[in-house]
Amino acid sequence: MKNIFPIGLFLFCLGLSGYSQEIKSGRVIFYNTENFFDTIKDTKTDDAEFTPTGKALWTSERYQHKLDNISKVLAAISEADAPIAIGLSEVENKKVSEDLAGQPALKKYDLGVIEQDSPDPRGIDVALLYNRKLLTITATEFLNLKLPGSDKGTRDILYVKGTVRGVEIHFFVNHWPSRRDGKETSTPRRCAAAMLIKSKIAQITAADRDARIIIMGDFNDNPTDSSVAKVLGASEPTEPYDHNRLYDLMAKPYKEGKYSLKYHQENDVFDQMIVSEILIVKSSKTHVRANTGNIFKEKWMLFDHPKYGEMPNRTYSGPKYYGGFSDHLPVYIDIEFGK
Repeated sequence: MKNIFPIGLFLFCLGLSGYSQEIKSGRVIFYNTENFFDTIKDTKTDDAEFTPTGKALWTSERYQHKLDNISKVLAAISEADAPIAIGLSEVENKKVSEDLAGQPALKKYDLGVIEQDSPDPRGIDVALLYNRKLLTITATEFLNLKLPGSDKGTRDILYVKGTVRGVEIHFFVNHWPSRRDGKETSTPRRCAAAMLIKSKIAQITAADRDARIIIMGDFNDNPTDSSVAKVLGASEPTEPYDHNRLYDLMAKPYKEGKYSLKYHQENDVFDQMIVSEILIVKSSKTHVRANTGNIFKEKWMLFDHPKYGEMPNRTYSGPKYYGGFSDHLPVYIDIEFGK
């Protein structure tokens, strides 16, 4: 008996296998999704607030509305260029990320999910959604961050290595310790996160001096703060470039007064994209378009505060439910792949 393989299915599979070889550009996105919990009480974490009977009255309807909102934003960012990878923070668990990846607005991208529960007391984690048609994952590691002077747990730093069109890229997804105890008091904790990344980068560059590295996340600091500018050593891209430096692609938007989140009238860019030098050199076949990061901001994602003006339309403000998107705006960069 002969094996019968439908010609349509053959062409479809051939198209998928060649898709990553044909890509000319793709988008890398980061989004702090603001308290993206499911509705189920986790006995290992302090998530009782985000349950149907908790303080936030977090029902299945509200959870689905959040899924709709976040997927709408990510789909809108991806209209101009397909996503290669999407870093997320403040997601409770892998199931939440999988529910998001499976939303109708995102299904066409065939997004895989990399996430694991971190030691954060509230149970919020970082995750990477990746386009399985474009990015082949070759390694993952969750870097455990020890907070100086504290035995409390915090979010892991997610490290992922993968290839696009045979080009190897290293991704770091971050959500550094907050400023809840005050900026100065908490700065050493964010500096510890920067040092942990530097240590991992030293391992990577010892094996490959020309490693393509993308560090994305909510750093809870601006590009000019010491944790980013001094400890991590990331600066605004200006020529001549230094092969041994990292470059913060959100430094220019921050200098221009743009924001990815607002505290009262302060414009902050805590959400950042930082890359190794080889990714901003135009002569490199694989490089960031325009050497800058972008903040995705549409009118339908915002509201006008009566006192502070235009702000991201968030899900909650204190105990009050608004049903918005997030208190952060997403950021992204575009990667071009040469011949």
